[in-house]
Amino acid sequence: MLIAIAIGGRGVILKGYFYYIITGADITWATEIPAEIYARLYTPWRRVRFEVDLLDRVFRRYGARRIVEYGCGIGRHGYLLNKKGYSVLLTDVRDWRYGGSRRLPFKIYDVLRGGFIDLFDAGYAMGLIIIFKYRDIVRVLKNIGENLRDDGVFIFDYNFGIYEEPERVIVRIDGKIYSAVLRRNQYQQVDGGLLYEYRVEVIDDKGNVVGVEDTSYPIYDRDTISRAIEEAGFVVDRIIALKWDPNEYRYRYAKRGEGDSNVYIIRKRR
Repeated sequence: MLIAIAIGGRGVILKGYFYYIITGADITWATEIPAEIYARLYTPWRRVRFEVDLLDRVFRRYGARRIVEYGCGIGRHGYLLNKKGYSVLLTDVRDWRYGGSRRLPFKIYDVLRGGFIDLFDAGYAMGLIIIFKYRDIVRVLKNIGENLRDDGVFIFDYNFGIYEEPERVIVRIDGKIYSAVLRRNQYQQVDGGLLYEYRVEVIDDKGNVVGVEDTSYPIYDRDTISRAIEEAGFVVDRIIALKWDPNEYRYRYAKRGEGDSNVYIIRKRR
């Protein structure tokens, strides 16, 4: 679900590009794509608005006003939540905020290394937890718990599905055409789940490759994610079932028994 390129744990910040890397015991995950192309392909406003409306309803239910986002990326979720009146701190391992999100408070923060930031009413991470292997999911959730009030909640999504991804997605930006072309898309069985491996090349209208996604991440089942939540010291307060649309690159609410993804609302165990 995310643009990524494995580069051995090294890289630089490039003007006009974002560069994002997470390095754990078993994973090096990074991306290098022009920010405006990434935004159009992978965080379109229709996707972000749906997820922000969902988050807004959760925050209202729990009376949360002071929020922290982990793995904020270009920052569109936090930008819209801020416009709704929430106090939002964006965090990520690199600062590649784009557009209006540059005006929001930001802190460099590595969810694998952890560390205390402050106490918040709620935290959230969309499209982040899925990139980690089991041990790192537990580690990340424990680190996030350090920044939640005792009655605070953390919200994250997890996708359990296997899809037929579109072979080509085309976007137009400032009169130029960019294509995200799927070169490889395969799954293999691993302990506790599946390993999803894929390669996507982003090509401009002159045939130049301007970005590459060539990486993998694990996909666990619901029981495994529930076990990770419990091991990290949380309890599940609520689950919202969703269905992922790989062609529209967005979630939709799922009918009973038809969901392939969950949004988890979890609390620290008392």
